Amino acid sequence: MLSNERSTTEAPTADLAAPAVGTRRNDDRIATQAMGALEREKLLPGLRVRLSVEHGWLTLSGNAAHTVERSAAECVVRYVPGVKGVINDIVVMADTR
Repeated sequence: MLSNERSTTEAPTADLAAPAVGTRRNDDRIATQAMGALEREKLLPGLRVRLSVEHGWLTLSGNAAHTVERSAAECVVRYVPGVKGVINDIVVMADTR
């Protein structure tokens, strides 16, 4: 897959203890937790992305310098409790790796 193509992944189904999703309150909680997870991830210093959550589906958008940053951001948020799936619309600006 080219680095600027949209990717969509579903979260693992093993997280049966996750709270029900779909309400605005749960979506807001998921967004807050996902943003915190991205900010704590040491592989993503300075990555500036936007995220939104609708009915448990998390969408990432923005720009990344390298493909590895784009992939790492998706991996980090995929395991946030309550996430049903991730739509990765992050665009890689230049990848020299």
